[in-house]
Amino acid sequence: MPVDIRPVNPATDHEEIARLYTVIHERITTASRIDEWYHGPFRADYVLYRAVGVDSNGQILGYILVKHETQHEPGRFTLMVMVDPAYRNQGIGAQLYDHALRQAEALGAKTYYASVRENQPYALRFAEARGFTIQRYKFESTIDLHTFDETPFAGLVESAAGIRYFSLADMGDTEEARRKLHRVNFEVVRDNSGATGDYMGFEEFNQMFNTASWFRAEGQMIAADGDNYIGLAAIGYFAETNSMYNMITGVMPAYRGRKIAQVLKLLTIRYAKAYGADYIRTHNDSENAPMLAINRRLGYQAQVGSYRLVKE
Repeated sequence: MPVDIRPVNPATDHEEIARLYTVIHERITTASRIDEWYHGPFRADYVLYRAVGVDSNGQILGYILVKHETQHEPGRFTLMVMVDPAYRNQGIGAQLYDHALRQAEALGAKTYYASVRENQPYALRFAEARGFTIQRYKFESTIDLHTFDETPFAGLVESAAGIRYFSLADMGDTEEARRKLHRVNFEVVRDNSGATGDYMGFEEFNQMFNTASWFRAEGQMIAADGDNYIGLAAIGYFAETNSMYNMITGVMPAYRGRKIAQVLKLLTIRYAKAYGADYIRTHNDSENAPMLAINRRLGYQAQVGSYRLVKE
């Protein structure tokens, strides 16, 4: 089935794109969330191309995204292709993919990344037929805040002698505190074997905090030894699902093995529960055994994961 491919019109297309995200990723997504994702302040070297495939009546049947993020090496692009489930197996995905690939090549792409959910084998077959291979597996897990019992962890926060725990809000959410928090993010991401590229610079990090609807300074948990920030756990709030998302947890290498990460994650659970969220969701690299063990200990339950794919 042939489709016309045209650039996205945010004013008219985001409702339908949000519906596709909701159906395909099996999580409620809103048009306002799409607005926030793709119309925030970006650095000059951020590259974004988006288009939709429409039928002769203008109905959106599919969506593509081509993206190069500022922290990634030159030539590394993310590709996304989504097709309305009601119109699969009609050649629409192939047309959209070919168009996305041509756009990426014209923008200087040399390495392509994509992701597929593990419960969507048709998507994996589609990608593998076009030269993508599995690079990593990411676990998704959630913790139900209505049933979480903190009793087994009594005294845990107090057990790390000499380590202070507090939130960014406790520090007044100042620029100095944000700069120190950014440095910990940078070091933790750089030390993560599953990470790709460098971490964003401070100006982009700071602007993200200033504009992201999910940001809560109280949800940025910090561990410090004296005046040095040595670990963090960051969660954000997503109103459409009344949930929190644990974006990153990490501790500087010299301080690992002292249950600091577990304390930080426990503090995020306390905060999310007090906030009134229903659950916390997170992802972890399949090779990050220590963090997966912490999640299991706290009671996170495995959900459908995803494969990170790469094509050179």
